[in-house]
Amino acid sequence: MRLLALPVDQHPADASTPAADDRRANFLAGARPALDRAYRLAGLLLADAHEAEDAVQDALIVAWQSFDTLREAGRFGAWFDRILVNGCRDRLRRRNVVRFIPIDGGAELAGLDPFMSFIERDALLEGLGVLTADERIVVVLRFWADLPLEGIAERLGWPIGTVKSRLHRALGRLRADLSQDREEAAR
Repeated sequence: MRLLALPVDQHPADASTPAADDRRANFLAGARPALDRAYRLAGLLLADAHEAEDAVQDALIVAWQSFDTLREAGRFGAWFDRILVNGCRDRLRRRNVVRFIPIDGGAELAGLDPFMSFIERDALLEGLGVLTADERIVVVLRFWADLPLEGIAERLGWPIGTVKSRLHRALGRLRADLSQDREEAAR
């Protein structure tokens, strides 16, 4: 999520004062570099892209309203992270109180959420423990680093056939491990 402009609530009474302009410039100087990281942090905490966007926006509002309480401008990132994490924590707590009713087709939309797909991929990290070191390296380079088979072979100094066979064997072992976990969970 790239933010090209950050609108900040200015009151007409102080919009033209040099102090208001300095406050706005200082806030933007701290907020702009923190936004991408904040969005990723909120997304991983909430596992929902739309809710992450809302959480970052709410955190920006709270930060703007209480910007005068920030003592050191160099600590903006840590200060903003705390505001964001507290907002995410509140949202997570509300999930236990408020029941969300899924809308038809919601499962299709979940596939578009980058954080949900990351969490699902992260569940596979446990399965990597059953692989040999070489199999694990090939799987990580292929699926987490998004390298093509040729790129993996080049980086490891292996023939392409070796990369293909190790990847095939690793995926078979992961499938078997995941199906075994599903069977155990179904019992």
